[in-house]
Amino acid sequence: MHGERLNDGLSAVAVGDGPPLVVLPGLGRGADLSERVPRLAVGPNAAVARGLGRTVHLINRPVNPPPGMTIAELAEWYATALRDRFPEPADVMGSSAGGVTALQLALDHPGVVGRLVLCGAASRVGEQGMRGLVEVMELERQGRSAARLGSSLVADGPLRLLMWAAMAIAPKRPSAPGEAALVAAARTWDVTGRLGELRAPVLLVSGSRDRLVPPELVRATAAAIPDAHLVMLSGRGHLSASFDRRATREIRTFLARPTLPA
Repeated sequence: MHGERLNDGLSAVAVGDGPPLVVLPGLGRGADLSERVPRLAVGPNAAVARGLGRTVHLINRPVNPPPGMTIAELAEWYATALRDRFPEPADVMGSSAGGVTALQLALDHPGVVGRLVLCGAASRVGEQGMRGLVEVMELERQGRSAARLGSSLVADGPLRLLMWAAMAIAPKRPSAPGEAALVAAARTWDVTGRLGELRAPVLLVSGSRDRLVPPELVRATAAAIPDAHLVMLSGRGHLSASFDRRATREIRTFLARPTLPA
């Protein structure tokens, strides 16, 4: 299965059937979807497409972005891709670091976003979470295992053990350039003061045990966005919240709501 190359190093693949839903993924090594589509990209997004009754357009960030890339620049590249791909504003869902880009996209380019879903994301990254991400990047740069720290940031309970095991047995290699560039760009990213500008309907989904983006930060973000809807999933962490059936139900209901004319 192959996708297609878009502008500025972005690449995309579409799965499912129904109205379009643009998905911006979180951190990870990423891949040029025009060359290959990893199984780990197909399965989860096919499940999202089935659960929401949508055609999911997964759009990956550049594998090798230019030095000093900012979140605003990345959002502009996405805006160009969405204008070329869709005749009308598209619904956008961003998870974690993808939510960071999606929020910047909706602020800077409101004409391309219909509804906005943010999973495990807020107007900035929590200080403790950012310190952890920077340390993970440094451990990987040194060729050392970041399994213990990385798994603790995104999961808890049995899922954390599974994440730790998967990361521990994976080959030790430096972070991908695109992943490291996104973490670097997020270190100074903060759009808290601009949240009142949002005009697209916004749904925030997060877990009460999220260590990367703490609940109090998500609540403050939701409170500052006009008419935003917040779903806080009790007992869920950063990763598990997105896969909770309650999240799927809430997102499906949200995406079915009509949008008001601009």
